[in-house]
Amino acid sequence: MLAGAVLLAVVLCLVVPGPARAVSHTLEITGEGVTNPVTFTRAELEEMEQHQYLYSTINTWPTKKWYVGRGVKLRDLLERAGIKEEATLLKFSAVDGFTVTLTVKELLQDRRYCFPHFKEGGADQDGHIPGNPAGRVEVEPIIALLSVEGSDNPQYMNDLNTLQLMLGQRAVTEQTGNLFVKYLCKIEVLTDEPPRWDPPQANPPAGTVPKGSMVTLSNLHSDDDKIYYTTDGSTPTVESPMYNWIASRWWSARADVLGTINRPIGPLERDTAIKAVTIGPGKLDSEVVTFHYRVVEEEPGARTIILTIGKEEALVDGEPFILDAAPYINAAAGRTLVPLRFVSEALQAGVQWNGDVGQVTITAGEKEIVLTIGSSEVTVNGVRETIDCPPELLPPGRTFVPLRFVSEILGAKVDYNQETRQVIITR
Repeated sequence: MLAGAVLLAVVLCLVVPGPARAVSHTLEITGEGVTNPVTFTRAELEEMEQHQYLYSTINTWPTKKWYVGRGVKLRDLLERAGIKEEATLLKFSAVDGFTVTLTVKELLQDRRYCFPHFKEGGADQDGHIPGNPAGRVEVEPIIALLSVEGSDNPQYMNDLNTLQLMLGQRAVTEQTGNLFVKYLCKIEVLTDEPPRWDPPQANPPAGTVPKGSMVTLSNLHSDDDKIYYTTDGSTPTVESPMYNWIASRWWSARADVLGTINRPIGPLERDTAIKAVTIGPGKLDSEVVTFHYRVVEEEPGARTIILTIGKEEALVDGEPFILDAAPYINAAAGRTLVPLRFVSEALQAGVQWNGDVGQVTITAGEKEIVLTIGSSEVTVNGVRETIDCPPELLPPGRTFVPLRFVSEILGAKVDYNQETRQVIITR
């Protein structure tokens, strides 16, 4: 009986297939941007002229890696498909559903390189430390039939990830590892007008700031859309310093180092102009924006708090902080609400919460202020007053109050920048 069971197990091991590999065996090139849509078999691709390149790459973590690939030049395949002059975008699709879209300009017209010394200055995991751009070697984008990730030794190449899009870097810091499409099966050549990335924003906004201020930059996604900037008056390009090294998809996982790698610019010691641009895959570069800062000596004891509607980033006297709940606009009341505890403590006031009755007590100098969640009535040193919008309690247990409360009750000056949606509180 036991022998029969063993025999059955052996037979099952022989006949039950293992996990299916996602490798692609054909490549379709189609779309309104070609005159001769075509599908290549792997055998046909193998018969074409093969090219082998070493690629330096950085991903969005960011980590540095070598890749080696051998295959057919992308431009050769597109020429066979009759790519049109009006082609603007290339959409790459994988068997597993993953897609990447790149502009024709960035992939076929801009020069791309392998940087032999891109790992100098740090370990592989130090993708935010710029390497040495010397000795760069121009490389072509290819559709690889053989490749290896994480090694510069071509002897380790295999077909596990094929077909695979591989491409070089335009600058030694450019993050391209996220663009290497494995299991590629389709390229769509499009003629649509490429969209443009949104320009960066700065916090604090341009204007007068106290000496020692730190400036944070952000854009719509802060992910593939990288911010490049300069402070010397030159126009930023993909070769300029990068601001948002760690992509937003990794912020929670890298919270311990986020503020030191995606580091604010500063401290500002003199009048400064920061120029910034958003550059990323699949879209045109944003317009270049300039933030002019006039730096002044701050009055002793003065405090400046800068909040942005909808954002969890804040500055207190130029020092960046991350809020656990962002300021927002109460549309029904037409009022801007800000986090009470953060603002109060930044203004050096004490805050106590009584969850049993839903009350907050603030001690600010000789004032004792008591607020109740949902009530427009507050007491200041026992005297009842009314505010125009009741405090609200939001997850994760944060009390928000209208801006007018901050100015009238806490005695601070409040300015609002409509264009940047920033609240500037000083006292």
